[in-house]
Amino acid sequence: MIVEIDPEHPEDWLLARAVDALRSGGVVVMPTDTVYAITCRMSDQDAIKRVYALKDMDPKKPLSILVSDMTTVGQYARGVSTPVFRIMKRVLPGAYTFVFPAGPDVPKIMLRKRKTIGIRMPDHPIPLEVVGRLGEPLLSTSIRTPDDDFVNDPFEIDDRFGNRLDMVIDGGKLAPTPSTVVDFSVDPPELLRAGKGDLDALEMF
Repeated sequence: MIVEIDPEHPEDWLLARAVDALRSGGVVVMPTDTVYAITCRMSDQDAIKRVYALKDMDPKKPLSILVSDMTTVGQYARGVSTPVFRIMKRVLPGAYTFVFPAGPDVPKIMLRKRKTIGIRMPDHPIPLEVVGRLGEPLLSTSIRTPDDDFVNDPFEIDDRFGNRLDMVIDGGKLAPTPSTVVDFSVDPPELLRAGKGDLDALEMF
């Protein structure tokens, strides 16, 4: 089911529909500031299993969660030093994924063979509003073609997954540029992917 939501000024009643779908155990595709993402509540193990099945995901594949504020970061990530916290506060919301050792509140089903979690606070009003209203982070994973290209057309996504998704939020087509990924679980921090997020803003690389 495609639901069109204004990407700049999201309608309250449509955001409420997305939140209700997620609270009911749904899997919802939504735009971010980089690519479209398949999302579900990170506390809903049945929904997480559905996401794994949708993508036939490798247990070793890194996962990210979407948050809407800095307070939540410390709840789900360990080892966030004061200097790193300051960097994040300066550049977020933004097109970055920051990897940390996973905290004890991260569901074990999301960790499997990994011990880290990616943190995203996208600079886009739809996911920020949905996460804020939901009151908990969302599991987030991108959508790719067999050739490993990003799928960023909501109608193509709906055609591909059909009724296996509870909602596809149409926020318009997006340019297929992924986030910049920095691994803070190692010392020194490691740049895993140079993407949309400006490296100069990090003042690290």
